[in-house]
Amino acid sequence: MPVTQSCQIAFSCLYKGLKAAAPEIINQLQNYLPTEFKSNISVLSDEVFNKALKLAFNPDISSQKKYHALSSLFEHIHIENNKADKHNKEVTNHYFYSAEPLSAKSIFPKKEKIESNKSIWQNFIEQLNKIPQSHKQNLTLWLDHFDTALQCFTSNIPSQYQQDISLYDELKTVTALATSLALSQSDSNKPLLLIQGDFFGIQDFIFSGGSETNKQAAKILRGRSFQVSLFTELAALRVLETLGLPSTSQLMNAAGKFLIIAPNTKEVQQKIMAVQKELNQWFIQYTYGLVGIGIAVKAVQPTDFSAADFNQLMKSLFQELEWTKLQRLDLTESTISVQNVNYPFGACPYNKFFPSQAEGKASLISQDQIAIGQSLVKKHRMIICNEKSDIYQDQDTQHLNIPIFGYRIIFTDTQEITGKFGGPAKAQQIKRLWDFELPKNTQQELWNGYARRYINAYIPYFDDNLAEDIEKYKNIEEGYQKYAIKTFDHLACEDRQSLDDHTGYVGQSALMTLKGDVDNLGTIFQKGLEKANFAKMNALSRQINQFFSLWLPAYCAEKNPNIYTVFAGGDDFFLIGPWYSTQKLAFDMQTYFKHYVAENSNIHFSAGLIMTKVGIPVPRMGEMAEEALEQAKNIEGKNAVTLYQMSLNWEEAIKLTELENEIKRLASEYKISTSYLYSLIHLAKQAASENIEDTIWRSHFYYRTARYVLDKIDKTKREQALAEIIHSIGYLGIERYKANFTIPLFNYFYLNRK
Repeated sequence: MPVTQSCQIAFSCLYKGLKAAAPEIINQLQNYLPTEFKSNISVLSDEVFNKALKLAFNPDISSQKKYHALSSLFEHIHIENNKADKHNKEVTNHYFYSAEPLSAKSIFPKKEKIESNKSIWQNFIEQLNKIPQSHKQNLTLWLDHFDTALQCFTSNIPSQYQQDISLYDELKTVTALATSLALSQSDSNKPLLLIQGDFFGIQDFIFSGGSETNKQAAKILRGRSFQVSLFTELAALRVLETLGLPSTSQLMNAAGKFLIIAPNTKEVQQKIMAVQKELNQWFIQYTYGLVGIGIAVKAVQPTDFSAADFNQLMKSLFQELEWTKLQRLDLTESTISVQNVNYPFGACPYNKFFPSQAEGKASLISQDQIAIGQSLVKKHRMIICNEKSDIYQDQDTQHLNIPIFGYRIIFTDTQEITGKFGGPAKAQQIKRLWDFELPKNTQQELWNGYARRYINAYIPYFDDNLAEDIEKYKNIEEGYQKYAIKTFDHLACEDRQSLDDHTGYVGQSALMTLKGDVDNLGTIFQKGLEKANFAKMNALSRQINQFFSLWLPAYCAEKNPNIYTVFAGGDDFFLIGPWYSTQKLAFDMQTYFKHYVAENSNIHFSAGLIMTKVGIPVPRMGEMAEEALEQAKNIEGKNAVTLYQMSLNWEEAIKLTELENEIKRLASEYKISTSYLYSLIHLAKQAASENIEDTIWRSHFYYRTARYVLDKIDKTKREQALAEIIHSIGYLGIERYKANFTIPLFNYFYLNRK
């Protein structure tokens, strides 16, 4: 079936949903639609539409309601079987979302009564003007833009069927189901195919090393991470195009995974197998099997979506994906895995697995990674087009060397600089045109008139304040210029502070690597959802992803501009930055995530932090951070962090940061020496020891403190100083936290190192 027909079916479904939710905008909406959509507005039957609704929500959906505000899906998630309200028919909602356009700020719920916002609909209609007029003649392109507009303006509006599911998730899920139902064989008892894609080898790919990897580490890492997201997006696009399906049939793409709904026909299954072979061969040819994407398919019948069988459906989807991982690249079957490869110029200096293109030059794929790393700072949009399109490279566009799955990839500037590419769009040469510009702060709305993909992440770069910091970087050989990506050498210096007399800087030059992920996510999806259904599962997946892919980069841009994002999306994150700023970001993330999930104690993440000097290979930093994360997850109940090789729950770690301020105050007010503070490390370790001999730490602590006060502090302040130090450091610090008290001590030492 031609993709134009499936696009018409998909839009007809979206139109029906919008007409039911906001009938007042329908007449105005007509003015913004492509002609083919207006003339085929009723192509989807009510019967198929209602069938899709029932599959999406699985209980009876005969009654529609006008909810005043969207409630939090996270609030009523429980993974413990003994929770009383898990079985209650009615639950009380306390957290709601304001009906605002999508931004990093608007995705957080509020514990207050929210009034409905009718102006959001008028805003939606007016903002459709931003979609380029020329793109109306390319239905797949226009529909992809429209999908993003819906996401930006209806993600905080409640569905008419369940208050904790957004209208966007309702429309998206129902449309994907309805499109495939309309295209499937009516007599089939399993009319739908759930198609999952999974990128394997992510960490091996991102952290592959070569002789010169560390010199271009910042650009290489960002380029590789973006490439992983790009591979997954383009693999999903390849499936959609091969099957003649619109972008609305793709329900999820995050953390290297995607989910597509397709009609279950023999032809579709054969085409999926052909796409898998094509992907396998591409990865063998260009990455020598270092990475790949596996596709798992599952035929489903309507009863699989019922309340009784839905959890089993989710479990079987997880199992199908795990089975696919064991058949990587289909090497034992038809994939041609033996390549005629030679290395006349040696191995690529950035990835030892690939051949150099010329003496001392990078491989093609490494060249693309460096180009991507540079483009992410300077460019804001990406064109996916035919290999033979009429878009030429100039100063405002950046083409990648290697076509990916038959698509050319072109990075381009803003619409104001490079235009709307109306000609190639009308000629159907452009398959997708994606906006990946990062918000500059948490308040910035995301809609720019183009389809958005959350595949970019924050990168530190030199800004207008460069002149103020030159002295800080004086010992770094590599140069710097405005808007250039900061190297790890530069990032390591960012927590150094200027002395009061401006004669130099104080503080340790070092990096901190932060790695973490959401705890028990599989259990949350399989057991935690109240009255689980397909729409709710997709909503949960999208919302977990957007904390890391939307809020985190916006927050870094606004509050932590020196944090380098290796990857962040799905349920996990990997960040590198200045040692102290990265710590603070980890604590901020924990605080904001707690608020994001409506203070639900069942939902949390763990993290591992490791501090290193500049020059440690990034793969080793990744290994150490992974070890620290595993150590944190070994804490009972998880919800923990590892820092300076000590693991503790977040609540305790946050209290220790308060003690850090007290150490700083005492040291400043009473001129406490570094040698005295260093002696506390041994006492804190003694306090944690189970040896009876180490219980003498209290006596040693009191003796050293009393002697120090007597020898070093003015007699008018001795009594007060002794009392404060004994209480704050002895009782609140060592007595309560034992060896963990060394965490604020280490921070104090590193911050004041000269």
